[in-house]
Amino acid sequence: MPPSADDLRVSRNAALTLINAMIFQQVLASRKDQVRLLSRTIEDENPSESLLSAWDLILKEIDYVPIFALACEILRELSGTPGLEDALRTLAQKALRITSRRAALRHDLMGRIYHRLLADAKYFGAFYTKVPAATLLLKLALDKWDGIDWAKIEDIEKLRIADLACGTGTLLKSVLQTITDNHVRARAAQNESPDLQSIHRVLIEKCLLGLDVIPYAIHLAASALAMHAPDVHFKEMNLYTLPLHGKPPKLGSLEFLTGGEKHVQADLFGSPTGPGRTAEDGEVHDKIKLPALDLCVMNPPFTRSVGGNLLFGNAPKRERRKMQAELKKIVSERGVPANITAGLAPVFVALGHKYLKWGGRLALVLPRALLSGVAWKETRLLLGHNYHVEHVVVSHEPGHWNFSENTKLSECLVVAKWIPNDETAGPTTFVNLWVNPRTSIEALTVANTIKCTKGVQLHGESGTSELKVGSRKIGEVILSPSNRIRKTIWKEEAAFAQTDLCRMAYYLAEGELYIPARGRVGKIDLVPLESVGDLGPDVRDIHDSFKATSTHTAYAAFWGHATDLVQRMAETPNGYLNPLARAKKGRHLRDPHLMWSRAGRLLVAERLRLNTARVVSIRVDRQVLSNTWWPFRIESLNEVPSEEIECIIALWLNSSLGILLIMANRVETEGAWVKLKKPILEAVPVLNPLALTAKQRRTLVKAYRTLSKLALSPLPDIEHDTVRRQIDQAIMTALGVQGDLAPLRELLAVEPLLSGTAQSLTSTASS
Repeated sequence: MPPSADDLRVSRNAALTLINAMIFQQVLASRKDQVRLLSRTIEDENPSESLLSAWDLILKEIDYVPIFALACEILRELSGTPGLEDALRTLAQKALRITSRRAALRHDLMGRIYHRLLADAKYFGAFYTKVPAATLLLKLALDKWDGIDWAKIEDIEKLRIADLACGTGTLLKSVLQTITDNHVRARAAQNESPDLQSIHRVLIEKCLLGLDVIPYAIHLAASALAMHAPDVHFKEMNLYTLPLHGKPPKLGSLEFLTGGEKHVQADLFGSPTGPGRTAEDGEVHDKIKLPALDLCVMNPPFTRSVGGNLLFGNAPKRERRKMQAELKKIVSERGVPANITAGLAPVFVALGHKYLKWGGRLALVLPRALLSGVAWKETRLLLGHNYHVEHVVVSHEPGHWNFSENTKLSECLVVAKWIPNDETAGPTTFVNLWVNPRTSIEALTVANTIKCTKGVQLHGESGTSELKVGSRKIGEVILSPSNRIRKTIWKEEAAFAQTDLCRMAYYLAEGELYIPARGRVGKIDLVPLESVGDLGPDVRDIHDSFKATSTHTAYAAFWGHATDLVQRMAETPNGYLNPLARAKKGRHLRDPHLMWSRAGRLLVAERLRLNTARVVSIRVDRQVLSNTWWPFRIESLNEVPSEEIECIIALWLNSSLGILLIMANRVETEGAWVKLKKPILEAVPVLNPLALTAKQRRTLVKAYRTLSKLALSPLPDIEHDTVRRQIDQAIMTALGVQGDLAPLRELLAVEPLLSGTAQSLTSTASS
């Protein structure tokens, strides 16, 4: 019987842990006489016993517990397994090859391999930071620090820096490298030589703290940090595995929400207590105390509480529910400023805040949904009201929306400094990258360029602030005043790669029409979509009430959003629904009559792939429900017929202005793949039908009836779409605004979110 996927995953991680310990043994042996060379250890008749003997000696006489304790446990569990000795000899040969190549030891080779092998990422939310992204984040976070002279070891020794979800230690290693670089530059400025050995020892023994729930990850984090300076002997390393699940349920690092001292997980199998760690004084420690932090750096787990509820998804279902209940209880009873609907990440941000000192910083890798997501509002409030949010970095490079390994999800980098209530926060620097740095050297260059780029505000200014490396443009920089950050308005500054599009979205949200090369050309009376009508039930509720059928029923439906079929604003039902007689397994039965009372003729996309979609909203000739569109029910208002309002809103949402606002308000999941969440869609500004004259309404309704039967081009072809041009012209004519929206369509056409390439930006700029 072939091994299962789980068996293979466990075997690969175990092999990686063993080979990593072998590599470290060989490195130590070249510097410590009491440590036996790997090449000699493996020659013994029983390599497993010889390795255990060598590793036990290291644990007792030198330390490096995070590296060797786990490896010893694995070997003991494998004892007596057929073929083990030959497998260990094979691993040892590979380890010796790696140690012979000194450069490989300094590049977190094992961490990179682990990321490739990781099969639990979806369930742990364990998307580990890319090295260039970590370098960029920490360079921005550690550039300047009040009260710290980087030339002085005693100043650096005061710092307390933690990653509360450290994974394989990429961010901690970037902290180590960045502070070392700061020390070297500070000493050079004083014409003094740097003390690299002391810096490495102080950082690892005193300054850096790493916590995680995955023993393999902690093992590799310890190795990555130690290998950075293999000539330096460390008495202890502050890296710990914390228990996850168990009885009573344990929540890993999140246990620190209830207090600053917690048990360490001491064995491979999740026991929350055990032999602990032995310090130099001989005292056994099975607890750790989380200190007040100068810097909390994290790429916290991204798992969310919706879509199957993967919070703590690595645990068995029954235990997972207990852990979820425990987390909800802690968040509620202790007033934790986080919404767990957005997942674990907001809770980790709140945890970092809880242990941060005044003047300390958070340096975070978070889902890009932070900038616009409803469930992230509490986190934006936490940061906006307590911090100077110094930097927000997003990537607009197609295929590189992310800053983490093992994911394509859109992300952002955030650096924020906790300031006193009586101190005014400065502006926030939003960096819209056109190209992501590929190496640490590139990341350092980008960080230095960001610091030298002034940025422009969207209000009252024109032009752009280019982020350039030499003659190569790699992005644009926008400044946001602190009052917008406090109000949790973060989205427009990072909505587009091009500042002109960000500025148009900003002014439209304020009810003004701004056109590049012309400036502000007029006011538009816009209102939130919810003021015009009511969005219907979400997809889950519909599936809890009905099932799709091909037979004619009283419940019409518009099912799916195939872009090769849905090309026009006017459509007819393409299916029917049957009410459910009983609830689906694990679900509650919804009242189909209640659901149907919220059906509508106007539909607005619930999800979009922006680089293929043609229409954002459609109007059906009768009321329907849908699985991929929000039904929008409109009643006649102030003697304006509902049919007129539906036509006007459909025309607006499919205009270039409507598309701009939809894109600006998106909750980005993976680049062009976006969802239009109900609370956000309800707040999207639309043309106010009640503020229009009868003549203006007739103009727009006539345009809709003429154009609604014509096929629209995919959004990437918006510049040359004659139907879209006619929609835009009808709106401009009705509003009495001279000129057209050609500049907007041209900018949208080259926006990477639609074009699918950053080359469109650079080629346009060069031409």
